[in-house]
Amino acid sequence: MRKLFVLLALPLFVISCTQKEGYKIEGNISGIEDSQVFLQKMEEEKRQWTSIDSTNAKEGSFIFTGKLSSPELFKVSLGKDKSGFLLFAENSEIEVEGTKDSLSNIDVTGSSAHNDYNQFRDSVKFYEQKMGTVYRNYQMARREDNEEKIARIQDNLQSIYEERQDFISRYGKSKTNSVIGPFIITNYLMPYLDFNELDSIYSTIPPEVQTTKYAKNMKERRDLLEKVQVGKPFIDFTLPDTSGNMVTFSDHVGDGYVLLDFWAGWCSPCRKENPNLVENYKKYKDQGFEIFGVSFDRKKESWVKAIHNDNITWPQVSDVKGWDNKAGKKYGIRSIPANFLIGPKGKIVAKDLRGEDLEKKLKEIYE
Repeated sequence: MRKLFVLLALPLFVISCTQKEGYKIEGNISGIEDSQVFLQKMEEEKRQWTSIDSTNAKEGSFIFTGKLSSPELFKVSLGKDKSGFLLFAENSEIEVEGTKDSLSNIDVTGSSAHNDYNQFRDSVKFYEQKMGTVYRNYQMARREDNEEKIARIQDNLQSIYEERQDFISRYGKSKTNSVIGPFIITNYLMPYLDFNELDSIYSTIPPEVQTTKYAKNMKERRDLLEKVQVGKPFIDFTLPDTSGNMVTFSDHVGDGYVLLDFWAGWCSPCRKENPNLVENYKKYKDQGFEIFGVSFDRKKESWVKAIHNDNITWPQVSDVKGWDNKAGKKYGIRSIPANFLIGPKGKIVAKDLRGEDLEKKLKEIYE
């Protein structure tokens, strides 16, 4: 069953030239007494909240001040346990009130971005509640060990998830004239968009919105994907093999065709595809076909074991950093398995060839 993601609440905000010079967040949260309060922002590279400011609450009251180039999602964390709430801030005077025992019901005033954040959260709550109900039924079916019921509920859960994703997609694409559109695209849709889709959406963003953090993220992703489109030259990299020897990809690109394969030992779809790669490699390697594997594993032992168990005999490299893989970042990889077929002239001739598609392409080349 496909992994389900918990949504962050999202804002709607049309950029205004009348914004104040900076923001002032004035909070009054009962129950935190003299606790330390942290203002955090999302660190994009590591996908984790990082503190950018802190203060000590006095009888539950605290103040943060600063300046934003455009509206941005913050997290206000309270005390040692870092429990908190999300706040979409803008350059304005923002008041926050509530209790530590009910952080989901914090009242925020003075931020139109946060008001729109709540509107979107209310819109998606319908789907979240439906999934919650169905998931409880799924857990019950698992306890009953009822396979037929489990399969039926999984299909239902997947259907609701896809409905929610469709809603998010339509909503995000309809709001590209404000910061909410790029925010949604960046955080919830971008991993699933190819270059043409992302380029098409980005082209609808007006210049004043293109300056926002989230639109810049979209452009950065769009520009990266453009570099690895069919017809573009391959991007070189150097990574260690299983013995620790540094191997450069360009040394394996020459007169023949090379399939640059991104995979991992923990990736079930990758492992299911490996027998197909093994079969095609045996069939065409004497005619010049090569495969070059890049693993997204984090443990060398798991990587090496998967190579052995799947009878992989082509070159393999990895920096054993998972999704932080150096080569994966250069090729914009957000999901695996993924591959690029590099032609004799060093240009990408096809992408994501699996199963019958790979067999058909290789037959077209070599037979």
